[in-house]
Amino acid sequence: MCGTATAGTTPAGSSAAQTRELGLTSAEATALQNRVDAYIASVGGTQIAADRIRLGTGAVLTLALPSTAGADRGEAAQVASYTCRYGHFCAYSDVNWSGDVIDMYHCADYKIPWFGNGSWINNQTPGTQAGFKDNDFVVRWADPGAYSSDDVADWSWVHYVKNC
Repeated sequence: MCGTATAGTTPAGSSAAQTRELGLTSAEATALQNRVDAYIASVGGTQIAADRIRLGTGAVLTLALPSTAGADRGEAAQVASYTCRYGHFCAYSDVNWSGDVIDMYHCADYKIPWFGNGSWINNQTPGTQAGFKDNDFVVRWADPGAYSSDDVADWSWVHYVKNC
């Protein structure tokens, strides 16, 4: 990977190259870094790429890129292009599996930093349930088990997801 960084910095020596590779303008790169910094302040973690934060050992938060990223190269915008792999639980900041995404693999409680409507996919091994917890870590709802999903999920009451 790219190494580690703290809030306010991207991995050593890779910021400019990564943002060019992603097709970001200077203003978009700055806005993306500001979002990364805000997430790190909210949920912790370590920045591992211009658009990614490692959350402990079992999850990665990937930030959606601006809709204009890559447009000058004729590429599709990368705002809603994240696939939740088998064995993973993915929480999305926006409806219809779009926006920023927390990809969870190892069994743990993961902080959900969003409010309002988002979405999720439980693509873990068959039958594995995820618990949706309030601010006191009380499970208030559990999904029906893998495979399951919700294209319009209310994150306003969810503070944590335990993916297993």
